Amino acid sequence: MMWLTMAQAAKADVFPPGGAFSVICTNCPAGTATVPATIGSTTNVEGLTLTEAITPTGPNAAWIDFNFVNPTGGALAGNTNATWEIQINGVPFTAAAGFLDNDFFYWTMNGGAINPIQTFGPFTFEGNNNPINPALGPVYNGTPITPIEGSALSLFIEITPYNAVTLGLIPLTANDFHIAAHITLAAVPEPASSALLAAGLLGIALARRRKR
Repeated sequence: MMWLTMAQAAKADVFPPGGAFSVICTNCPAGTATVPATIGSTTNVEGLTLTEAITPTGPNAAWIDFNFVNPTGGALAGNTNATWEIQINGVPFTAAAGFLDNDFFYWTMNGGAINPIQTFGPFTFEGNNNPINPALGPVYNGTPITPIEGSALSLFIEITPYNAVTLGLIPLTANDFHIAAHITLAAVPEPASSALLAAGLLGIALARRRKR
């Protein structure tokens, strides 16, 4: 099953370059481990190469796409008959708070689209094209969700066993896996509005004091 959780976080980049997070990979080609990572850097995650691509969709919103690649061209799992898990934890924002309002995931083969695909297990395919790059074909999920507020982004996917992906028409040799999330930063009150609110509260306090 797949769980998407938010733990909430300024303007411009949405995701700060060099921001630290961690990845837990279970049953990756080189084993299982927790690996530190930073936004904008290439990270070796137990035999998989992790990179991130950030696509702005406005001044306060962006997609972040985490791409795990097996550089040898083999399967993403060390043992395709066992459970495979990826956890991405604590990806920071550039603001105090943000909203997760869309997410999707998909596989590619050597960077090329896998099409057709179909629903398998809890993973729903509804005929959606890739929200970031339609040329990469259909994805799982990919439709807006009820916004979840948080201060950092965490993503989790578990497939038991990994070879269940073949039920979705995903070849075991598919060597690229993407998981993406769309974050919209929470609105921050303008300084002038904050000053007016403070002045109003002060006025109420003074009025009450005079009555006493």
